[in-house]
Amino acid sequence: MAQDFNFKPITPEIVSARTEGSGGPYCATEVGFDTLSTNPAALAFVDKEWSFARLACKVSGPLFDIPSVFQADDMTTGILDLVADNNGVYIGLNETGPIAIGKVDRNFGFGVFNRGICKVDVPSIAKATFIAGEEILLVGGYGLVLYEKGPHLISGGLQLKGFFQSFVREEGTAVAVLETFTDFDTNDLPSILSTGFGVDVGAIYRFDGNLSFAFNCKDLYTPVFSTRYANYGDFLGGDPDSDTIYTRIDPNLSIGVAYSIPLPAHWTTISGWNVMFDYRDALSSFRTIHRNPILNVATGTEIEFVDVVYFRLGVRDAYLSTGLGLDLTACKIDFAIYGTELGLEPGNRPLLNIALSAAFEY
Repeated sequence: MAQDFNFKPITPEIVSARTEGSGGPYCATEVGFDTLSTNPAALAFVDKEWSFARLACKVSGPLFDIPSVFQADDMTTGILDLVADNNGVYIGLNETGPIAIGKVDRNFGFGVFNRGICKVDVPSIAKATFIAGEEILLVGGYGLVLYEKGPHLISGGLQLKGFFQSFVREEGTAVAVLETFTDFDTNDLPSILSTGFGVDVGAIYRFDGNLSFAFNCKDLYTPVFSTRYANYGDFLGGDPDSDTIYTRIDPNLSIGVAYSIPLPAHWTTISGWNVMFDYRDALSSFRTIHRNPILNVATGTEIEFVDVVYFRLGVRDAYLSTGLGLDLTACKIDFAIYGTELGLEPGNRPLLNIALSAAFEY
């Protein structure tokens, strides 16, 4: 008999080590093909770039403690020890690619991406969640200069997206979920199929080509329709055990400023220098349960050397972000290591993340 179930939708994401190195995607900047992750209004300024493929991977968790888990006599016991020592444990793998096909050009951008997800979240011994699956994301945006007079420019943008997600999920006690995770026996786990579409909007005011003020509301309206299947076999057979439920991804409003530092013409070593600041998820303060506002602050910088090497540094979630990039024209290689916060207060549940990507863009 079909029945309702509870499921919090998973926000679509394009993994990018480039943006993560300086503190995440900033809403007042354009960053080539990754502008599809920043602000549709920035498409009004972006240069032409094609993307043919991407291999981008992000791993999260107590990465330096994981070797001790594999050295334990029982992996489940090793992870439970980490739960006790670290106020919970989160281990995640996020991977975009190899499908990352699309184009950005002045005013317009589109892309098709695939993403793989695997994560286990154990906030306490009594509660844990395991989820693994795949996502297909289609994105198309348009940005247009609405006003231009002297040094003043105002652009607006709209971005539409559609996505398909298929997951297997297990919830229960830490012991039960971790046994599933370590054995990776997913055939009898409930499967979930989610489909959704969304709208992002944004605007940028730019003065003299260097100073930008912006806002971007991601998921202004993003409904998600999810159906549960008792196991993977029922999923393949199209036999659900629940009614389709309707949920929405919460809007995420960011307000930011960016400045491209003018450099002397005789500087040949440093060819670009940008500094950025964002206040993210500004609407969260109106929710009953919300994070400390300091966790919504992000600031960062990117320095470009001889048009080839990039150094990135930033702070978000009250933790440091750092990254390096190498532009080989047809292939861009980026690396980032950074911290994020899973809890509601700084230091509650810190999370270490490492991202590496190779993007074939031209």
